[in-house]
Amino acid sequence: MARYIITALLFISIGVKAQQPISYASVDSTTYTFYIKGDWEKLIRVGKDAISKNIDFKWLRQRIGYAYFVKADYYAAQMQYEKALTFDEIDPMTREYLYYCGLYTGDDAYARFHGVKLTPEAKKRLGIEKFKPVDAVDMEFNYKSNDSQLRSNPTYLRAGISTKLGYRMKLYQSVSNYQQTIDTAVTKQPEYFALVDWSLTSHISLDIAYHYLSTSYSGTKIPGNLVFAKLSTSISRFNLGLNGSFLSSSLGQVKQFGLFGGVTLPGKSNIYLNSSLTGMIETSSNRIIYSQIAGLRLTKMLWAEGSVILGNLNNFNNYNALYVYNSVDPTTFRTGLTLYWYLGKKTILFCNYTYDQKQITNTTINYYNQHSFSGGIIWKL
Repeated sequence: MARYIITALLFISIGVKAQQPISYASVDSTTYTFYIKGDWEKLIRVGKDAISKNIDFKWLRQRIGYAYFVKADYYAAQMQYEKALTFDEIDPMTREYLYYCGLYTGDDAYARFHGVKLTPEAKKRLGIEKFKPVDAVDMEFNYKSNDSQLRSNPTYLRAGISTKLGYRMKLYQSVSNYQQTIDTAVTKQPEYFALVDWSLTSHISLDIAYHYLSTSYSGTKIPGNLVFAKLSTSISRFNLGLNGSFLSSSLGQVKQFGLFGGVTLPGKSNIYLNSSLTGMIETSSNRIIYSQIAGLRLTKMLWAEGSVILGNLNNFNNYNALYVYNSVDPTTFRTGLTLYWYLGKKTILFCNYTYDQKQITNTTINYYNQHSFSGGIIWKL
């Protein structure tokens, strides 16, 4: 009988010890040990359990953030470091890792916002400059092939330059030229584009752009002026925003309004989905355009992105108004695939294939197919 009583008391004692609440000191000691050992899974598990029991402090968030950072889950790391910032908003290590999270998630505005708050020594070490006349350059060439007897194969050439105007503001400028023979008349369209990107806060950005189009067709010049504005927000894996533009030329006026949103899914492939819905208001017609983009990381250096656009793209602009689809023959359906190859930290090569269903002018029911091939380079100095 005594043996059973002793056994029962032993189990009761073990159960009491197991149910004892965890403490700040034990969480601090345990997570630090896992941090030193590099046992990231256990660190994350213990850290989450502690937070669920209302034990929360700066070093805990930093350690969990670093564990996610090492695992290349930069969105999860960003969330943890932002929590750490609520305990100490001037902590230099937290700010630096938030800067890296912005870089590695492709959110340059977010990175710049936190970069401005780093110490002068850290800025110098990381190469963060307030003003840089030439921060990056890019070039793109596009050749289109179609099956219409009345249209030549168009070409498009573009070159751009990016300038840092401040820690939270940058300017992008681009010049381009489009050329095609329609029937027997040559169409040329040299263009100038300028975009200012301003990080209002760590999660809110404002973009304002101007696009000039100098169209000449059969000896007639048709200059066009387009102004564009976009307000966007990004919180962890999600982004949301709205944009609007106004295009004016001797052919008429076009108003464009859009809503867009996207998400990056958890996982090593970094699958992302972006959708947009755009309303077009013209003198002759009003219509809706839907766009869907999906991308993923194929390898450490290679990314793929597919896109589909549904609707009549007459005078539609895309990619912050960098591209304006004001061809004589509007596109009624578009789909494409782009590959991005990262050569180190400063060079990106890209190639693209796009299929367009084109309508011969905007007043006929005749269509033809067009295949587009692009290649280019982005070089960060």
